[in-house]
Amino acid sequence: MARTKEYTREDVLTKAVDLFWQQGYRASSMTDIVQATGLNTASMYKEFGDKDGLFEEALKYYRVTIMGPRIQVLTQKPNIEGIKAFLENVINGAASGTYKGCLMMNHLAQTHTISRQAASQINEFCEEMEGLLATALGNAQSDGDIPANKDPAALASFIMCSVHGLVLYGRHADKKSTIPNLYDVILNALRD
Repeated sequence: MARTKEYTREDVLTKAVDLFWQQGYRASSMTDIVQATGLNTASMYKEFGDKDGLFEEALKYYRVTIMGPRIQVLTQKPNIEGIKAFLENVINGAASGTYKGCLMMNHLAQTHTISRQAASQINEFCEEMEGLLATALGNAQSDGDIPANKDPAALASFIMCSVHGLVLYGRHADKKSTIPNLYDVILNALRD
């Protein structure tokens, strides 16, 4: 008779996301993973294959459960209002006292230390974000909210570079006070 699982996959992934988000992939040892998730190593290997497999599944889970609702505004309002709401969310998150960055972007600079599949997921996420922004910017341009001479794709890249910077600034206490001011700077760059 097969043993019943004493855990749920969702619970394990929630705990794994939190661990990798807090410590990073490389700094999270198997002991850390076992302690954080409550899985023994045999169950972890059976369910996820290895540390890489767990991290890849944690990235997928994070993308759907954490980032999905945050970027949904760009699909629901693919225009200047969606862009403003998206930027407000990023700014407010980065300026908060408990901010720990974005799991995806925290690992963007560490793609050489993670599996090829995990690095690919992060790159796909960034491309998706930039594509959603480019669509919203194109619509904003059609609505007259952004000048006709602006390139929506270039502006989308600019916003993504700004978001990457905000993720880093949000992790440094001495930069938090400057973050709210950047909202207007970014929006003005879209219009000028």
